[in-house]
Amino acid sequence: MKFVAIISAVAAIAAAGSANAVEMKDIEYLQAVRCHALAGSSLVKADTAAIDALLRDQSYGRTPHVQERAKTERARAARQARSGDEAVQAEIRNEVAGACQVWLGGEESVKAARAAAPSAD
Repeated sequence: MKFVAIISAVAAIAAAGSANAVEMKDIEYLQAVRCHALAGSSLVKADTAAIDALLRDQSYGRTPHVQERAKTERARAARQARSGDEAVQAEIRNEVAGACQVWLGGEESVKAARAAAPSAD
């Protein structure tokens, strides 16, 4: 009987933790992967601790197709970051300073951005 109670308690705690987790669509996951690759490049060198945790949590349950696409996107972003073209480098810096900030802030930043966004209803 105690065993069943313990298992129920653990399941309830796990469910409560996952209920607060951000659920990212595949396209959002791929955008975050790109931002992670750009932010970790020698061109930008931003703090990636929060996005590391976000991507680690969000990678579970992704289909093999999405995982392969993420790998491709990561390589493409890294290749772009190594570009010697000043215009490309400026675009990358602007992307990291702008659109990537929500992903670089991790889960709490994503939650805040979603709460502030206008409703699609």
